[in-house]
Amino acid sequence: MAMPFPSGHALLDLLARAPYGVRQGLLGTAYLLVPRRLPGLIPLALATLRDLPRVKHPIVPDPSMALDVPDGFCGLAGRIGVPELLEGYRRGLFAMSHIGPLKWWAPRHRMVLFFDQTRIEKNTRRLIRNGKFTVTFDRAFRDVLRNCAEPRPGATPLTWLTPRMQALFEDAHEQGHAHSVEVWEDGALVGGLYGLAVGRVFFTESQFHTARDSSKIGFAVFNRHLQAWGFAMNDGKFPTRYLGSSGFAPITRAEFSVLTQRHGSQPGYVGRWQTDPELMDDKWQPEADGGTKRGHVLPHGTACPYSVEELLTTQRSCTW
Repeated sequence: MAMPFPSGHALLDLLARAPYGVRQGLLGTAYLLVPRRLPGLIPLALATLRDLPRVKHPIVPDPSMALDVPDGFCGLAGRIGVPELLEGYRRGLFAMSHIGPLKWWAPRHRMVLFFDQTRIEKNTRRLIRNGKFTVTFDRAFRDVLRNCAEPRPGATPLTWLTPRMQALFEDAHEQGHAHSVEVWEDGALVGGLYGLAVGRVFFTESQFHTARDSSKIGFAVFNRHLQAWGFAMNDGKFPTRYLGSSGFAPITRAEFSVLTQRHGSQPGYVGRWQTDPELMDDKWQPEADGGTKRGHVLPHGTACPYSVEELLTTQRSCTW
């Protein structure tokens, strides 16, 4: 009697329970072989061969080296540490790899939040006002990191938050450059995010939630602090509808690189962060409150002609 083939959800659950190395290898290979990514495999392989002789040393390329196919690939990162991580992000790059050596990326379009453009749902304000959740900064960085790396229920259990990436960001946190936001309910961690601060630019890496709306509350509170502290923008990397609904908008790679080099070179806030009691209520008015505005950071607007929806529906921005 033939064994029934597992359903899609059952297969995902099976893979999620598989050993990390097996799961990551199988799904990482399948990820590369998705038809829309196939045209990028040869350029990806050639650039990888180019950098392999230097892979035992740190490599931090220029964003102008970025390929259009695969979108934003700049090359291998080599054995980077925290100094090279900061320099790469200051140039407008980010590090990511689902499989194989760690790689640098600088996509054609980058989602950024200029804080006066923040949109906050009424329900989010209500939950902040009711005090159902408690928000903290830098209290449980490793727990937030681990939760962000965990497979999502019903989603493909493939993560770019590999053990190497986690170790790199833990080092950055110990040195005061990487930060976490924690959202608690009755003493339990139910949401959060983490990212990297370089000068006056914050780079959001990942978010998670196990309670509805918890990450939205943490994100709103955190962005209010960033605006009050004089940050120029928050980077969200790839276009998503969630980021678009929060006020993020796409700009070009060239614009992003100029902004990160300009504002990422300014004095920042190194060390452990704490919430400000005066910034914890539901009264934030992003357009009216003090802090950097979009007109200050990008006075002539962006040359990106696409909306978030256009980038998502036409695949002009291909997530690798």
